[in-house]
Amino acid sequence: MKSLVVFALIAVSATVAGAADPVVQPTDASKLWELRPNTMPPVETIVARPVEARPIYGLYGWRGEYQKFRDSIRKVGYRSYRMSGILDDKTMAMVVADDMEVMMTLACHLSTPEGRERKNRSHFESDQAFIAWYVKYVENFLTRYGPGGTFFADNPTLPKRPIMYVEILNEPNFHYMVPQREGASREKLVEERVALYAKLLPAVYKAIKAKWPTVTVVGFGAGGAARADVGFITKVCKLNPAIGASYDILSTHPYSRPVPFEAFQFKKWGGWASIASLHEIRKAMAAAGATDKPIWYTELGWPISLADGGRFSPQLAKRPFTPIQLQAAHIVRSYAISLRLGVGRVHIMHATDTDRFNGGVFTQKGVWRPAAYATQTMISVMPHPRLLGAIHDGSDGLYAYTFDPNATDKDTTPVLMAWNVAGPKTIELPVPAGKAAAAVDMLGHRTSLKVADGKVSVTIGPCPVYIVVTN
Repeated sequence: MKSLVVFALIAVSATVAGAADPVVQPTDASKLWELRPNTMPPVETIVARPVEARPIYGLYGWRGEYQKFRDSIRKVGYRSYRMSGILDDKTMAMVVADDMEVMMTLACHLSTPEGRERKNRSHFESDQAFIAWYVKYVENFLTRYGPGGTFFADNPTLPKRPIMYVEILNEPNFHYMVPQREGASREKLVEERVALYAKLLPAVYKAIKAKWPTVTVVGFGAGGAARADVGFITKVCKLNPAIGASYDILSTHPYSRPVPFEAFQFKKWGGWASIASLHEIRKAMAAAGATDKPIWYTELGWPISLADGGRFSPQLAKRPFTPIQLQAAHIVRSYAISLRLGVGRVHIMHATDTDRFNGGVFTQKGVWRPAAYATQTMISVMPHPRLLGAIHDGSDGLYAYTFDPNATDKDTTPVLMAWNVAGPKTIELPVPAGKAAAAVDMLGHRTSLKVADGKVSVTIGPCPVYIVVTN
């Protein structure tokens, strides 16, 4: 292992050792899901892709959360932040100083003399009027915070780091764009939302590129629970086959809670798997001429229970909660499997518990949960990971991948990351001949391994383990 990575591992072990004991692998079994083969892109196709400018690690939160948890966000190592709500100059100054990549979700939040207000289609007489208003809303935002924005003229001492990513509405396939109304069937509402977004996205894209051609337009932001994203994206692409030219990145929210991301979830109507959903989304994109466009997961998370320190009571949950240790495991595994799938960013829901969702990586008082420590460990071991290959690619829930831990550094040694979805399992993994190796658990605790015939034996489970070379 090169000196950069070794130093990071030592630092994490010292930080995390006081927060929790070494990980004991749990069993993650449930009648809600089962392991099935997942259709994934060929490994060689993903390996050949260009490296993203920023690492996969993202977090989702409001502006107030960035202000409150700013130091912790930086200490964990996040470099990308999905922000909803209203951006103000105070928060913009912070993210600019921090060199934080911000993707702003422009979801019609307004500041008015009466307070905060949210607009949607119901406030306008026609689709055309809503689209025209929303285009102006986006233009006003970029005029202030985009390239050449007035914010930088007013703050000449700050680095010129404008907002370069804007997501066009949040979950337009749900009630945020076209709200539910009395007498409207679910089918009618779906039809209206598809038709409106198929017109709105091209209009917004054209307006942005006319004035800010370097700004990246993130389209769809579709809610993905129960495959809702697949249906919405597919319908929009069919209704407007030219839609593929109206965004630069496609975003979606493939929630699977409380089920592992890699599993098939049972529902009364059948079920779905998040990985399979991505395969279907890519087919819809290809049909609309967007085969090679990037995909980001801009919302994803697993809520914990009140007993585990969650803010909201179980009565507010529609589904079972995830144990707090498995929440951490699911999050870091979602980063890794997304790299395997060719997804460029994963923004975890949420900085803290909000919207009746106990998914925060920090408590309301700023205490780090295991999810924060686990993410810090993964970032320290692999600051900017790039997939190199697959040793185990998901058969029976077993995953083991080799990563270049820092794609921006040419002098690094590959890291293995391995996990077994259902429960503890002892496996052998290869290491370079003549090298010493160590296992780093999900929370940063390090154990030397015996190398025999170029292999190490290690017990893995739902909580991933990193195998690092130490000489």
